[in-house]
Parts: sequence; C-alpha cells; structure tokens
Amino acid sequence: MAGPSPSAVAAPSPSAAAAAAPPVGSSRVEVLNAANSAFTRGDLGNASQLYERVLNTPPNGESAEQTAAINGLAGFQAVVALLAAGHEDEAKTQLQALQQKDANAPFARLASQLWDQYTMVGGVRGACAQLQPQIAAQAGPTLQALQALGVTVDPQTLCKLPTGSGG
Repeated sequence: MAGPSPSAVAAPSPSAAAAAAPPVGSSRVEVLNAANSAFTRGDLGNASQLYERVLNTPPNGESAEQTAAINGLAGFQAVVALLAAGHEDEAKTQLQALQQKDANAPFARLASQLWDQYTMVGGVRGACAQLQPQIAAQAGPTLQALQALGVTVDPQTLCKLPTGSGG
C-alpha cells in the first residue's frame, strides 16, 4: 500500500498562509508577530500587508513610546519587504512616512540608511548586509522594549531576507 506522495503533503499555499492571518481585533503585537513570521517564511506580500495593518490599526492601551516602537519596526520591516518584493515606489512612500513621523527615531534612521545602501548597491540583500552591523547599536533599546511587549524580534535576523527572497 502506497502512502501519500510527497507532493500531496506539500507546504501550505501562500493563500493558506494569508488565511492564517490574525483575526480582526487581534492586538497590534499579534499582527506584528504574524507579519514577522510571514517575512521569515519569505511570504513578502503577506508580510507587507500585515505590517501595513499594524500601522493602520489604532493603538489600544499602549504608551506613546510603545506605539512609536511598534510603528517604527512595522514601518522599517515594510520597507524591507516591499523592496525585496520589487515594490520600490511603495517602499519609498513607507520610508517617507517613517521620516515624517520622526526622522531621528531608530527605525527611521535605519530605514534611511537601508535606502541609501539600496540605491548604491542595487539590491536589498546587499543593502541589508551593509546595514546589519548598525541594527543593534542604533535600535537595541527599542528592540528590547519590543521584546518586553512580546514582539518576536532579534537584531541578528532583522533585515535578513530568507534564502530565495528578494534581490
């Protein structure tokens, strides 16, 4: 008796992954974690949509500092995901939104540096590689605050594209 073929036990389709998005009413942290998970899987389209959802969901019970940290990470990761997916204009718009909120905020500075590197090296993977040593130094305290809120984020994997994703 033959069991199911390997193709019958395939990974979930991108639409199945999108269906697993957090339900409406989920906390911004839950949606941010789902976005980070999609990014890690290489599902950049779903990730950028979820980051946008975080940014468009009003804060509920967050301090101003927590809101800024959540929005900063979501905006930064959206820039990375959009660039990796080839949506340069949307990434630039997201970068400008980050800069307008607070150009000196850690993730706004990192996004600006990422953009500068991207325009020099011509690819998001190379730009992220150049940016990686700066992440912990510039955003370390913000990342620790996000981790304390339950956000699954690590400076070593931030701006690190999964193999086979983006350029």
